[in-house]
Amino acid sequence: MDRQKPYLASYCMLLRDGMILMQRRFNTGYLDGHWCLPSGHVDVGESALSAASRELREETGMRVDVGHWQFVCAMHRRTDRTIVDLFYKTEIFDGEPVIAEPENCDGLAFFPIDSLPEPVGPYIAVAIA
Repeated sequence: MDRQKPYLASYCMLLRDGMILMQRRFNTGYLDGHWCLPSGHVDVGESALSAASRELREETGMRVDVGHWQFVCAMHRRTDRTIVDLFYKTEIFDGEPVIAEPENCDGLAFFPIDSLPEPVGPYIAVAIA
């Protein structure tokens, strides 16, 4: 019997004063125009927590020590591949957000967690809820 070989992805929920950091995807071929969380695939040999900190830094210029992430939830989903998404949150971070990958992101800001921008990636909205 064949077993699934899922991709592993880490998602970053940065919280500040009742707000959450969101970015709008652009030119990626997946959920373009939707507001999502800074995120990315976990590289071979890398921990999911390290991947969260690395992806956040690469996409926003912000820094989070791996010890400051708190686990929120996991999702198992299918697109054209099988994916296991791990969501982490923190209120402890350094820096202010900048669009560090303008080829993939055309919006980045903190939004009230109870009034998210539209449209939000559907599974992202579930994780935030």
